[in-house]
Amino acid sequence: MTVEALQNIVVIGASGAGHSLVNELAGKLPETHRILLIERNEFVVHMPTIVRAAVVPGWEDKNLLARITQDTIFPAGSRHRVLTNTVTALSPSSRTLTLAHPFEGSTELSYDRVVVATGAAQALPMRPAPGSSLDEYKAVLRRMQADIKAATSVLIVGGGTVGVEVAGEITAAYPGKKVTIVHGEPALLHAGERRKEQPDPKEYVAPPTAPRLSASLEDQLKKRGVELVYEDRVDAGADGKELHTGPLGQLTRLPLASGGSVEADYVFLSIGNAPNSSLVADVDPSAVTRSGHIAVDAHFHILSSKLENAYALGDVASVPGWKTLVNAIAEGPALAKIIDAEIRGKTPAAYSVPASSYSSLVTLGPGGGAGVIALPFIGEVGAPGFVSSMKNADFFASRAFYSRFRGAESVPTTL
Repeated sequence: MTVEALQNIVVIGASGAGHSLVNELAGKLPETHRILLIERNEFVVHMPTIVRAAVVPGWEDKNLLARITQDTIFPAGSRHRVLTNTVTALSPSSRTLTLAHPFEGSTELSYDRVVVATGAAQALPMRPAPGSSLDEYKAVLRRMQADIKAATSVLIVGGGTVGVEVAGEITAAYPGKKVTIVHGEPALLHAGERRKEQPDPKEYVAPPTAPRLSASLEDQLKKRGVELVYEDRVDAGADGKELHTGPLGQLTRLPLASGGSVEADYVFLSIGNAPNSSLVADVDPSAVTRSGHIAVDAHFHILSSKLENAYALGDVASVPGWKTLVNAIAEGPALAKIIDAEIRGKTPAAYSVPASSYSSLVTLGPGGGAGVIALPFIGEVGAPGFVSSMKNADFFASRAFYSRFRGAESVPTTL
């Protein structure tokens, strides 16, 4: 079959959600279809490791960043293709999308189905800048490591998972260094009782974390000397300057909304993600929730009368549950089965978020942390110590990162 005759399944985004979908779908599709996996960067990162790679020298060179190429994703001779490119627009009326750079002689690409797996935006260093190279990203991590080492007092703005884990890495690597976390909630993370369902697919509400988890992490951080400031925020605009992650140049007293202040010479911003949903918002703003997530149903279909055969999953989608790599990787195979069934004219089963998706493990450097495991019919129980130790060893890279690369060219699988 000629390239022109193939029907394209375009997957935009090659991180956990998009990559796991491609792995499951590639072997299922009929010969009439091919996958085009589009990633704007030349590499992907095992995101859970960045909290350590941003603090501990040498971790930026461990095998936790991998290039996205034809040979690392697909076996030799595959009809499926990897594109290092950027999708700039969707045109659903013509079932085409626009690329920043030509592919097969054109910047206009037709599709039979399109999957948006564009994830979420987050300030450096937690996610690479769009279009950056692997060497440029490693340089960012090395610079941050040096700045944190040199700092006298580190202010972490935001006490969610990333902020807490960075605090843990800093206090483990540099015992005695002053660390302060300012968090807008009354406890670390997002403590509270979880609702069983998220009734409205047109909205996304992050589920709360177990109060016992927040309490355990607070106890450990206080024992390391970390100062915790709750139900407050840094008044970043008080002097007309906007805060960014990085050194302040000297010890600086920063005002708080409550009227108090904190002193720091380094700031780490950890105030959440912003879903990369603009491709869909530009076509149909009503298909994006107030939180910025793409609204989807239980089959990952984008809820829009303007978008047909269009899906979304991972951090950018309104699928219930925490936006974690574990959940993104679980969604990929589920969507693959749905797309395969629909292509073959069958009725697919709806995706049901598993109880395990609400499990959570938070590390505090190599020797600390806590977690809860969500079990069917039982609920949330404390994670055994050996489970936290497993995450601390390689952040589950052996299960959630290395195993995703199934192409002709192997990706190193050791630290």
